[in-house]
Amino acid sequence: MRFWPRSLQAQLALRLAAVFVVATLLGVWAVVYEGTQAATTLGDDELERRAVQIAHSVTRAPDGSVRLQLSDRLKVLYGSPARTRLLALRKLDGTPIAASDAEFAKEIQLSPVESSERHAFQLDDFGVTSQDYNGLTVRENSAIGPILVSVAAASDAEALAHGLMKAFMVDLAWAIPFFAAGTLAVAVLSVRRGLEPVLAVSEKAAAIGPGTTGARLPIQGLPTELVPLVAAVNGALDRLEQGFALQRQFTANAAHELRTPLAILSAGLEELQNSPEIAKLRDDAERMNRLVAQLLRVARLDSVSIDVNEKVDLCATTREVVEYLTPWAVAQRRSLGFDAPDAPVRVRGNSHAIADAVRNLVENAVHHTRQGTEVSVTVSTAAAISVADHGPGIEDSNRRHIFERFWRGRGVRSPGAGLGLAIVAEIVKAHRGDIQVSNAPEGGSVFVMQFPLAPEGN
Repeated sequence: MRFWPRSLQAQLALRLAAVFVVATLLGVWAVVYEGTQAATTLGDDELERRAVQIAHSVTRAPDGSVRLQLSDRLKVLYGSPARTRLLALRKLDGTPIAASDAEFAKEIQLSPVESSERHAFQLDDFGVTSQDYNGLTVRENSAIGPILVSVAAASDAEALAHGLMKAFMVDLAWAIPFFAAGTLAVAVLSVRRGLEPVLAVSEKAAAIGPGTTGARLPIQGLPTELVPLVAAVNGALDRLEQGFALQRQFTANAAHELRTPLAILSAGLEELQNSPEIAKLRDDAERMNRLVAQLLRVARLDSVSIDVNEKVDLCATTREVVEYLTPWAVAQRRSLGFDAPDAPVRVRGNSHAIADAVRNLVENAVHHTRQGTEVSVTVSTAAAISVADHGPGIEDSNRRHIFERFWRGRGVRSPGAGLGLAIVAEIVKAHRGDIQVSNAPEGGSVFVMQFPLAPEGN
C-alpha cells in the first residue's frame, strides 16, 4: 500500500487498532441486538407469568360455579381505571369465564381458539382510552381443567423498555471511544515495550564499524522470531571480520616484502651519477618508500588498538618531530617554524601515534606549500596542534573527503597516495580528539588537531 507505514511498531499498532475496532463494533451490535430482543420479549414473558398466576387463581365453588379469586396485587393491576392491564378467561370451547373489561372479552371472543399454547396479538386504539396493547393468549391448566387466559398490557411498558435500552446505548456510545483509546494506548505501549530489545540491537548494530568488527549482536531477550535474523547478521559479521583480517594481513605482508627491494633500489640509485633521469628515479623511489611506510602504519592501526593511557607532553613530542623533519624540509626548499608554550601541555595518549600524526601533517604541508615558504607548527595550552602552510588551500567541496583513504583531489599533484590524512584521522579518533581543516585568510590550509587535556594530578 502506498500510505502504509514502514515502521513495524506503527504497523502492529494499526493492525491492533483495526482488530479492536472490528471487535468493538461486533460487540456493540451484539449488545444492541440482544438488548432489542430482550426489550421485545420482556413484555411477552411478563404477560405469560401473569397469565399463569391468573389461571391458578381460578377455583370451583362448593355449588359447582367457577370463580376467579385474584390476589390484591392482581386486583390493583387489572382493576385500574386507567385500563393499562386487561384480562379475559374462557374455556377451550370458547365459553367465557371472567373478564376485567366486557369490550376486551368481546374482542377476545371473536378471535379463533389457537391450538398452540402461546399466541401473541396486538390491539391498536382499543377501548375508550384508545390505547395500543400488546397481548398474549396462553393455554394453561387450572382447577377446572385447561383454559385459555388472555392478558394485555398497554404498549407504554414496552416503550419504557426500549427507552431504557436507548439510554443504555447512548451511554455505551460515549464510553466506547474512551475505552477504545485506553485499550489502544495499552496495546501501543505493549508493542513498544516488546520492541525495546530490537531497538537495543539496532543501536549496537549501528555502532559496528571497520574498527569494531569483533563486536556481535546479543541474542538474549530477543523475540524468538528475530533470533534467526540476528544470528544470520552475526554470521555475516564473522565473515566480514575474516575478510578484513585477510586484507590487513595482505597489506602488511606486501609492504614488508617491498621494503627490502626498495631499500636496495634506493641505495643503488644513490651510487649513480646525478642526471635528470636519475633524479626522477630517486623521486619515484622515495615516493614508493613513503607509500610502503604509510601502508605499514595503516596495517598497524587496523590490527592493533592504540594504547592511549600514557601521559604525553604535546610540546616535547611535536618539537621532536619538527626537529627530525627540518633537514628534509630544507632539502625540499621549505622551512619549518615551531611555536609552543614554555610549560608542558599534557594529554592522555600514545606518544608514538601522536608523533606519526604530526609527521604526516607536516609532510603533507611541506608537499603542498610553495617553495621558499614556511610551514608553521603550533602547540597551544588548550592541547591543540595546528599545522599551517602557504599552499593553494582546500576547496570546501573536498574537505569532507580529504580524510578518506586513497582519496586525492582531482588535478592535485602530490607524491602521496592519499593515506597520510587518513592515518591522522584514525589516530585522532583513537585519542577521542577532533581534527578540523580551514583555509587561512592569507592563503594556504590550516589543520588543527584537538586532544582532551589530561586531568591534573594523574
